[in-house]
Amino acid sequence: MHTDTVSPDELDKAVAGLPVQVWNAPTAAELYGQTLNLVCRTRGGRTAGAWVVPLDDDGTAARRPFRLLPYASPWVDPELHPVDRHRAVLSMTQALMDRVESAEIPMDPRFGEAAALAEAGAELLCRHTRVLELHADRDPRTGYVATARNHIRAAAREHTVRTAPLDAFDFSRAVVGQPPDAVAARRRSGLRVGGVEPALCLAATDPDGTCRGQVFVLLCDGAAVLMHSWFDRAGARGVPSLLVDEAIAWAGRQPGTDVFDFEGSVLPGVDRFMTGFGARACAYPQLRWRRSTEPGAGAGEFG
Repeated sequence: MHTDTVSPDELDKAVAGLPVQVWNAPTAAELYGQTLNLVCRTRGGRTAGAWVVPLDDDGTAARRPFRLLPYASPWVDPELHPVDRHRAVLSMTQALMDRVESAEIPMDPRFGEAAALAEAGAELLCRHTRVLELHADRDPRTGYVATARNHIRAAAREHTVRTAPLDAFDFSRAVVGQPPDAVAARRRSGLRVGGVEPALCLAATDPDGTCRGQVFVLLCDGAAVLMHSWFDRAGARGVPSLLVDEAIAWAGRQPGTDVFDFEGSVLPGVDRFMTGFGARACAYPQLRWRRSTEPGAGAGEFG
């Protein structure tokens, strides 16, 4: 296995026809602007892995300035033998560490090669999201707690939920506590990704036609990801629950989508809200690494 740094055009050719996640597609390099594009190839020249790594403005740190896409883990060919999958991730991780001074990158819940990151010397932090498994033969509402069901019924009596154009989503209300450039970046990203990947905007309106809340959902890698949401706290109760319920129902109708990913939250109240829909905690690793100036220091303990 050998890993090279490639241009966006070379990345496009290397992953053409491969089932890479949206965060490892050429679109990701376009959205983040400053990226390190890594392609791992077998001895025969076959693409074994690809990794579009977001960089800071200086290009010295591997991290996301803004969360424009759900995760940032590497893609590895699922047809590879487990030994070769491990080698591909190890090769790309070592190439990353050769080219940056530090890294802070979230993997995704389906990423299965954390051992390769650790072997390369990375520290792995445990993060979590909330996921609801979707089954064709089971109504997801059977897993809702009574409070969630009551909120949905109450909101449905006073609101209508409809699909809205993606550009109708109010990112300024969903991205709070961040500078205007962060809001603008989220909007550009949402509309750009929504043009190449399946995405959904739902809006809840009251009898007067006033929008009281919205959700923005992205389909990627077999998951429906709740990317953004907002609701009017001055409106009737239950609007967030109603919108999420409608989004889950939509996700269940999409071929190949088997989970609804709430994206998790570090806020206990929001996390409890997600559990009301029967969503379970799902851990994923976050790669953290910083170049050491001490000889021999940099390779962390394996395992």
